[in-house]
Amino acid sequence: MTVERCIKSIIEQEFKEWELIAIDDHSKDSTRAKLEEYSKLDNRIRSVRNQGKGIVDALNYGISIAKSEIIVRMDSDDEMLPARLGCQLEFLEKNRNVGLVGCAVRYCVENKSDFFGRGYSFYVDWSNQIFNYRQIQIHQFEESPFAHPSVAFRKTLTLEHGGYKNGSFPEDYELWLRWISKGVKMEKLKACLLNWYDAEDRLSRVGERYSQEAFQKIKAKYLNLWLEERMLKSRNICAWGAGKVASKQSKFLIKEGVLIERYYDINPRKIGKTLKGRKIFPINEISRSRNEFIIVLTGTRDAKPEIIEYLCKKQLKIGLDFIFLA
Repeated sequence: MTVERCIKSIIEQEFKEWELIAIDDHSKDSTRAKLEEYSKLDNRIRSVRNQGKGIVDALNYGISIAKSEIIVRMDSDDEMLPARLGCQLEFLEKNRNVGLVGCAVRYCVENKSDFFGRGYSFYVDWSNQIFNYRQIQIHQFEESPFAHPSVAFRKTLTLEHGGYKNGSFPEDYELWLRWISKGVKMEKLKACLLNWYDAEDRLSRVGERYSQEAFQKIKAKYLNLWLEERMLKSRNICAWGAGKVASKQSKFLIKEGVLIERYYDINPRKIGKTLKGRKIFPINEISRSRNEFIIVLTGTRDAKPEIIEYLCKKQLKIGLDFIFLA
């Protein structure tokens, strides 16, 4: 059972003063019995049943009964490296202004084809390059900046800004975006402190709240708030990208009140056509003189460095004049 691998990795932590709240979410296999067995062997382990149903109820219940002021997130199929607890707790102790700290993770797949998990592998490579608060702020709308089971945060944040929410969105990503919008400072350790395992039945693969559409909706909601807070909606909001991903994301942006004045694209066959009632222009017409703010909607990972370089040559600055939403 993967839960045994998980618990063993916690027991073997170099930092020993921890409390494990192991929540059984109405399992139908031997998980409950295994958790009870571990709780009898180690009094630091508390085996409890989810008072509600599903991951959000389980998370909020665990936080509510936790004795510690620091909550360290963990999934039952993952594995902590021995230094994880000590490193994250020490960081939060030394940096009182930081509310949440993550870490780099190692992506692990067992007995799968070469193609399985390629998307997650790319995501981990990207995430493992996003470390300081400035980077997290700038890249928050591209993807979730943290692997969920890699974070440790202050319990007081859930009292000040609310805990996990149920809804048609990824519960962890929504929490990060909400807390960032409230001014919570977040950092990430460069050390790899978690083995993050993937499987075909993983919740983030099969749950509707983790679909591309679910991510696009929550991105649009919090990008709109971000633009309003920085009074950027007074500028000419434009979009880079007029493909399928851009079209779907634009729909949710418009619903949130983000009105796109024009689209830019590199494909000559799209130039002169319209998307969502707005004309598509070639990228060479992007101009600082038009007081534009560019939302990059292209979904191509390899194109991002080139887009950044191009816009910077136009004297535009990331986070001030443009931001990525894909």
